[in-house]
Amino acid sequence: MAFLFYLAVHYWNSLINLTGTIFHASTSLIFGFILAYIVNLLMVQYERGYDYLLKGQLKKPKRGICILLSYITVIVAFSIIIAIVAPQVVNAVTILVKDGGKALMPYLKKLDHNPAFSQYAKHLETLINGKMDVSSVAGNILQTFFSGASSALSAITGALSSLFSLIATLLFGIMFSLYLLAGKEKLIRGTKRVINTYCPRGSEKILYVAHVFNDAYRQFIIGQVMEAVIIGVLCFIGGLILQLPYVAMVGTIVGVTALIPIAGCYIGAGLSAFLIFTVSPIKALEFLIFIFVLQQLEDNLIYPRVVGSSLGLPGIFVLAAITIFGGVFGFAGMLCGVPMTSAIYRLVQNDMRKKNG
Repeated sequence: MAFLFYLAVHYWNSLINLTGTIFHASTSLIFGFILAYIVNLLMVQYERGYDYLLKGQLKKPKRGICILLSYITVIVAFSIIIAIVAPQVVNAVTILVKDGGKALMPYLKKLDHNPAFSQYAKHLETLINGKMDVSSVAGNILQTFFSGASSALSAITGALSSLFSLIATLLFGIMFSLYLLAGKEKLIRGTKRVINTYCPRGSEKILYVAHVFNDAYRQFIIGQVMEAVIIGVLCFIGGLILQLPYVAMVGTIVGVTALIPIAGCYIGAGLSAFLIFTVSPIKALEFLIFIFVLQQLEDNLIYPRVVGSSLGLPGIFVLAAITIFGGVFGFAGMLCGVPMTSAIYRLVQNDMRKKNG
């Protein structure tokens, strides 16, 4: 152990580089495993419905049909989200580029009559009228970009290479997920056989830990999706009542970002408020007040009932998991940190109960 520790310290940089290389080479496999795990939640429900409708008949095509229906469900869901969000985001950016800061002028004119804000309003009006020309700034950026032909060609080549690499990763990941879903029973049996063969004494504990982690992630995904749908629908209804612009897009963005525990709603609210601001700053302020009230409803009523009760994790541990895992692993850490902490919390809690009798 001392020798291995010496090697790890002495060759730490090489070990980190090797780990990064292995992780990069396994990206498509990791993506495929995550995709298969999520799609499996849908596939299990489709298989139950299949058995209920056909009363146990036509068992051979069941797996293929249910896999197909599961992937169609995922594709349709993503297509609906993109179809709602993309056109309205483009419209908001177009308004922002076209009008720039001039959309603020009517509100700054009103502040001219207020002695406390008049001097600041005049400075902003001067800045907007004189220097905030978004179109000219964009033109200067494009001119600078195309002035260096070799740099532009290198940037385009790098972007295309990254795009093709991303497409290849997605395709290989999808293919790998199909193999995992098609033969998941054989894979589970083989994994159990390996564990029982090489770790006969600790096989029960290993399988127990795996079961706890699987249950925590399954309940987290289902609960988080349910909560995101509820928040998105409530935000959409509230937007209709308040007559907000981009109401469908706002509800979709808030619902999708709500998949991130606690912090997600604020992220979606900030992005949505910015897009609403391009049309009406007053409406953006109304939206922020509304989303603050909705967030209080989520924290005190929706999240504890839908997600918190299923995970059994105190709120302070949820916040700590998001902060630590998000700081280390970024967006992926925010999503995976909470169920991982929940599983560890459950394992420690069960172990303490056994030792205390």
